[in-house]
Amino acid sequence: MSNGQLYEKYAAYYDKIYSYVDYEGESKFINWAVNEHKTSSGVELLDVACGTGSHALILKNDFNITGLDINENMLKIAREKVVEANFVQGDMKKLEINVKFDVIICIFSAIHYNTNYKELECTLKNFYNHMKNGGILIYDLSFNTDNWIEGIVSVDTVAEDKLKIARICQSRLENGIFNANFVFLVKDNDKFDFDIDEHRLGVFEIDKVNKIMEKVGFKTFIYGDFTFETWKGGECQRPIYVGIKNTERGR
Repeated sequence: MSNGQLYEKYAAYYDKIYSYVDYEGESKFINWAVNEHKTSSGVELLDVACGTGSHALILKNDFNITGLDINENMLKIAREKVVEANFVQGDMKKLEINVKFDVIICIFSAIHYNTNYKELECTLKNFYNHMKNGGILIYDLSFNTDNWIEGIVSVDTVAEDKLKIARICQSRLENGIFNANFVFLVKDNDKFDFDIDEHRLGVFEIDKVNKIMEKVGFKTFIYGDFTFETWKGGECQRPIYVGIKNTERGR
């Protein structure tokens, strides 16, 4: 089953599966990073791959939010959840919005939908060209060659009175791509369902990403796992990239 078909059925389960995510903590980091590195007082924020709008729900108190996602079923939920925000359907690889933003975020491993360095560079250029001078880009590089462990099995579960979900995946890397096939087992009101959710995710080298950021025109800072501490190479923490659009380079 394709991702579009799957999420048409399971978009409503998304927030339940990811209930463990610390959206409050991640949003606190985003606010801190913007205040730490900002060169202007602008508050226009683009949330790329916004999903069901959980970050937007918190960040709307401090920013004017535009949410972008490729999946319309996710956006339907986001629009109901965050009525103050503007949500549009679109692909980060083909980003064309006639607006420049003060902040762009791409959180929760979404940057990995770029499966190779050419795609990643193209997407980062898209972000750069949609930012004001001095604007701030924030994204997490969850899967990278420093923290990759082959063969790990992950299991996410939801257990409610009338809803049971198990999602199972094993990490396997082939030619720099994580072919993430999530097996879904669902029991919803005594009805059983089974599907496979397929994703192709790029796994990148930190040094190569740093060079691409510099080439595109970002001054880059890297933090460890949404903390306020500088990321140290070789650790299992996720590198969180904060890029500032170089005010000396106009595009």
